[in-house]
Amino acid sequence: MDTNKIYQRIGEFVVSFQWLENMLREIGWLILDPNRNEWPPNALRNLTNHDLVNKVEELYIGLIDNLDVEGQEERKDNFRSLMMTCHDIRRYRNNLLHSAYIELEAGDDVVGILRSNPKPQVDPNSGEALFDQEILSEETILEVMRNLAELALSLNMHYTQLIHWAPFDRLRKSIQA
Repeated sequence: MDTNKIYQRIGEFVVSFQWLENMLREIGWLILDPNRNEWPPNALRNLTNHDLVNKVEELYIGLIDNLDVEGQEERKDNFRSLMMTCHDIRRYRNNLLHSAYIELEAGDDVVGILRSNPKPQVDPNSGEALFDQEILSEETILEVMRNLAELALSLNMHYTQLIHWAPFDRLRKSIQA
């Protein structure tokens, strides 16, 4: 087992996650200020990732509701689904960053790496302690990276569409008197 590869993959995942977080901010900033009147943009800058995902979803859904574009419901459903995936990947990232790593050895060889989240958890039904642990491998992290890549591609498609629509005024629904 090449433990350096596993730690390298963890680092690559964290850096890729930062790109995802930045893309969420870019989407939010484009919706809030499509003409880029405020530079650098300050809104959304100090939100936790959890709050950022929720805020960008709210902004996107609100914008789509006010635009006269095709496929509004499909666009909103797709974006909501992407934001649920963002939350899943955010939780995985938090588990990676806040876990202890235990190298499992047999003889002089490392045969595995155990990720163990030290945050105490209790099953609400049984009252028994729950342990958030997993044996990491290069493949387990690469699988999450593939999911993150698919998410990033989809978010980038939404962002590109928003760029084409911006500054949005010409697409606003007309208000009937």
